[in-house]
Amino acid sequence: MSEKQYKQVQISKKNISKVITSLKRYRPRKPSTVTVLKRDVDKMISENGQNLSSSDFDRLEKAAGDRGNGLLAIVENAQRGSYMIDASVASGLHSNFAVIVLQSARSATESESQAKKVANKIQRDLSIDSRLYSIGSRN
Repeated sequence: MSEKQYKQVQISKKNISKVITSLKRYRPRKPSTVTVLKRDVDKMISENGQNLSSSDFDRLEKAAGDRGNGLLAIVENAQRGSYMIDASVASGLHSNFAVIVLQSARSATESESQAKKVANKIQRDLSIDSRLYSIGSRN
């Protein structure tokens, strides 16, 4: 992996981690928590989506964004309903983060097999599954 690719992976990891931290801080009656999450998601899409094909970028945007079942759409629906992110909502976020991580890895690699290896490493390094589980279990 080149230095440029390594830096891209580090940026992607930082952005993903920041989004999860913002998700953990989400409170339905504090609109500022959603505003912070939106800012972090927008930054993640922009920076983690560098070097992606338009179709891969669309996948990243769909998984993280405010359309359909994207991460932001789920949180905005939770805020409108004034509910926390419980275990059932958090479990739905796992598939979103799987796509986000894979697309982020693709932006830093040149082959699909390398992207999958990097994605697995990001998942492990950031403990994404356990962090999402802890968000759902506390509510």
